[in-house]
Amino acid sequence: MDLHKQLIEAVEKRFGKKISYQRDCKTLSEKVFEHTHEYISPATLRRLYGFLKTNSKPTRVTLDILARYSGYSDWQNFVESQIKANSTSKPNTPELWDLIITNSQEINHHSIRSIQIKSGIPFGKTVRRTYLESLLNHFISSSHSALAIVAPGGYGKSTFIAHWYLNNSKVKKQQIIPIIISASKLENFAFSELNIDEWLWGQIGINAFSIPNLKDELSKLPSRVVFIIDALDEVTLTGIKLERTLKGIHELAKEFAETANTKLIITSRYATWKSLQGYLINPEVWMNIDQSNFNSDNANIPPLSYDEMQAVLDNTLNEGKKERLLIFELPPLLRQTISYPFYLQLFISSYGKANYLTLSDPLNIINEFIKQKVFESIYPEEKADILNALAIEWLENSAPINKQQLKKLYPINLKTAGNYFDAYHDLLSFGIISEEKVYTDSLGYSTLVSISNNNILTSLIAQKLIKEHGLSGRLISATKNHFSQNEFYPKLIGYIFSIGFNEHKVAFLKDLFHLFLPDHITELANTLTLCFKRDESLFKELLPHLLRNREVERELLLVNPDFNGISSTYRKILEQVQPESPYYKDSRVAMDYCNLMSLEIARIRNSNEWHNYFVKAEENSARIAGMWFCLNTFFSTGSKAESIVRKALEFYKSINSLDAKLEFRESVSPLVFIDKRFSPLQEIFSEPLNLSAHQKALDCIIFEFTDLIRNRNPFTSEKHHQLMQNYSQLNPSRSHFGIVLGELARSISYFYESNLNDAHTCIRNAIELCGISGYRLPEMVLMNILGQTLIRLGETSHGKSFVSYAETLSEKSGVKVYSEYFVYGS
Repeated sequence: MDLHKQLIEAVEKRFGKKISYQRDCKTLSEKVFEHTHEYISPATLRRLYGFLKTNSKPTRVTLDILARYSGYSDWQNFVESQIKANSTSKPNTPELWDLIITNSQEINHHSIRSIQIKSGIPFGKTVRRTYLESLLNHFISSSHSALAIVAPGGYGKSTFIAHWYLNNSKVKKQQIIPIIISASKLENFAFSELNIDEWLWGQIGINAFSIPNLKDELSKLPSRVVFIIDALDEVTLTGIKLERTLKGIHELAKEFAETANTKLIITSRYATWKSLQGYLINPEVWMNIDQSNFNSDNANIPPLSYDEMQAVLDNTLNEGKKERLLIFELPPLLRQTISYPFYLQLFISSYGKANYLTLSDPLNIINEFIKQKVFESIYPEEKADILNALAIEWLENSAPINKQQLKKLYPINLKTAGNYFDAYHDLLSFGIISEEKVYTDSLGYSTLVSISNNNILTSLIAQKLIKEHGLSGRLISATKNHFSQNEFYPKLIGYIFSIGFNEHKVAFLKDLFHLFLPDHITELANTLTLCFKRDESLFKELLPHLLRNREVERELLLVNPDFNGISSTYRKILEQVQPESPYYKDSRVAMDYCNLMSLEIARIRNSNEWHNYFVKAEENSARIAGMWFCLNTFFSTGSKAESIVRKALEFYKSINSLDAKLEFRESVSPLVFIDKRFSPLQEIFSEPLNLSAHQKALDCIIFEFTDLIRNRNPFTSEKHHQLMQNYSQLNPSRSHFGIVLGELARSISYFYESNLNDAHTCIRNAIELCGISGYRLPEMVLMNILGQTLIRLGETSHGKSFVSYAETLSEKSGVKVYSEYFVYGS
């Protein structure tokens, strides 16, 4: 049934004669306007009646007007009336379904291959994003008709889509039919006269005009068809063509909301999404577009989780290696940085044993990103000009630049005036810069342009300050004068310190420390301990000088000790504390605590000195008091050990300061959960300490651990995700044991579910992190637990190897791994 031909005949019937000459089209145009008050040009009618050659079909608007002229409400009404009038027309749904399946497979094969080729890391080494897959599956079963996946370039949007398509069981069973179409093909639609739905179905070889009751046929399909328009930011259209395309996408979302078995997914960068959002017709049909869903990267999907980052490292850097690089051993700021997949790609491509210490500095990853995306990309000079202008504005005014002001500097708005237009839009598209529309009474609406990523902004500002002032006192003064009230001031200090450390500017670093004390002592102490891992000799050269300042000494020893380096950084600091220091005796207790945790029992001194010193420790530091109780309890048995633990409990209850309570808990926690003698102290962890993000995160991890042990209810996937999110909130100098406890909890949860692979991965993470931090005592106990568990589960070979390692640690240290006191040890 040729419905176009039938409509032409209906129009001629209403017109009163056949359209035989071109002049008839002018008359018909006037008649149509007279009866409908809607205009169709004579040229459009000439194309319709064949007087002008064309490869395009009439638009839906044209068909609607002509249908109304012929006495129908619109084109759809005309189509339905013709179907009813022609009872012999019986669409074949199975044929339609077979056509969709066959053609979609061919399209998806090419789309997936293209995504795999473009993958920065070999596609086979990338990982599935389970959280995102659950989001996508939830969308398909929801009442929403459209889903937006928005994130910067290099965030893994297309890779995620490819993994979902290749691994989804419903896709394999043809219960869902995805059709992955590159958004660049939308440019063909923009230059056609087709409606967006007609063009879209045409991509899989279906002529919507040949199936007049397409909506009804779709409702009869056995499964849902999901159109995925990937990489909307690759559309290069401008002006009216771009507007038509963006409007068309929203028309699709609206139409699919009224059509059974059809869904729409788009992937896009934030700048393109904001343009698309301006044409939003029915926001309620879209899922995941509320602004509260977007993070600081301008993404409405999360960055890589720790599990996902570790899986990528295991597939790449750790493959075939005996010693794994653990994501948890990397500095927190670096972990946060490489959770952005493109940064992880840079880290992996640049990594090597020779430069590992350099790469542990997040600043170097940021600089590598700037080098690849600015100085080694297209239009490098123009991009550098734009970014420098934004950085200068921050230097001078601590604010974004007005776009009008930027236009005066560079022709970013003129496509034909050099490369600034393309350079600007490339930076915008990749998410390096962003635009924000604001309103003020004096200026009305204006657009502010800023560097999106604070790490990039901080790096550029630090480099410009150093270029202008050098690594000198002038640099320190300029930094304090311009940015002391700015929220990223502590990070800027850290960057400047890191650059000075990399360049071995000892005198400058000494001045930097003293001039920024005491307000930013914590930030500088954290930076210092991270720098130690990159250059131990320079650290040793700086440390004696820094420890002469009692505030620094107290910070590094008592307030913010590097418990992540209990056998390395922290031990080196303790060794440098001089007898004349008021913290000297504290340092001796702390040294023996480190010896205990690292199973260097032979180096531990006489316990009488701990007992005689306890009163002093109580006055000075709850952290040292906690260490004192650990030492005395561990080397006691029976009623004596019970008495010491009771005193520890009384001591904790007498503490008024929340900070002091946290210090005490951090000291005893490594033993409380592995040594039965310390089990009465578990009750001190039930008190919430909500003074800081670190405290909240640690409390949450401990609560989940104890609740799991008590109730034996496995974690949901959301709970696993929340637990790992807490890791990033822990203090960067004292995060490892909290992560160990969290990974141990996740391992137990997986064991409850008989998920041995994930259980093994988590406890392996916990054990290896203990080894990296120097917590050999917990490592020995956990290694034995894992080995005995694997043997019981039939994994005899692996189990015996873990048990053997634990027994070796036990033999070397003299601490019995099968002591009746250790959890699961007897």
